Amino acid sequence: MKTVLIVEDSSTSRDITSHFLQQGGFRVLEAEDGADALNILKARHVDLILTDIMMPNMDGWGLYREVRADKRYNLTPFVFLSVLDELDDQIKGLTLGVDDYITKPVTPPQLIARVNTALMRSERLANYFYRNPVTDLATSRYFRERLMQEDARCKASGHDLSLVVFGIGNYVSLVRAHAEWFAESAARLTGQALKKRARSFDVVADMGQGRMAILLPNAPLEQAKAWADNVASNWNVSLVWPETQQNEAVDIGYECATISGNGDAMDILDKHLASFDRKW
Repeated sequence: MKTVLIVEDSSTSRDITSHFLQQGGFRVLEAEDGADALNILKARHVDLILTDIMMPNMDGWGLYREVRADKRYNLTPFVFLSVLDELDDQIKGLTLGVDDYITKPVTPPQLIARVNTALMRSERLANYFYRNPVTDLATSRYFRERLMQEDARCKASGHDLSLVVFGIGNYVSLVRAHAEWFAESAARLTGQALKKRARSFDVVADMGQGRMAILLPNAPLEQAKAWADNVASNWNVSLVWPETQQNEAVDIGYECATISGNGDAMDILDKHLASFDRKW
């Protein structure tokens, strides 16, 4: 379920838009103005921002500038939903780079279709990245390509190639006790912590569902196990649940494998990823 942040100073308009989107299968967060929206973004994961333009404290233009100044929201679709139907306003918004400009009134099917289109466009763009621009981790697609390349190189040269897969042990409980966006935040922290502990040429990727894969070129299995054991033994990653301000620990486990000369590399990766499959 995707999360849409509605930013609108009129409670009536906000309620109507929220109802439309909830009927369309979206999770909805609400903010009264741009300043309120920025506070929500600090604590919650948002897949799309849908905002009015004319608001007190911080209007839609100001919110757009603040959001796009933060690289965490580079791929977050930003859509204006406004009564300002002047061509100049629409051109201004589209020139700034907003993903869409919808004028009120709008029917529920039109609104849902435009929101879905903006989300799909963002997802297609994300699929072209080899590195996630928010987390700076390799994508699953890129990791699989590098795995095949490094496997061929190491087989030809006789060098070692090892794989370590880390899994967040309490990922499901974080989702159930809190929310999916909170568990995803835990995964991002985990990936960033692992990247800091890896060598500069190791490949660290977020494989989804709280699973991280690390490819260690020129590293024998014993070295990979020692590194992974050291990481796990000194692991101390947690994040704060905003509603209670309590720290929630992120627990991890890991598996190691030799890749080069040990069968099909993709099968080995999938086998170890499957060992951390989430039982929902």
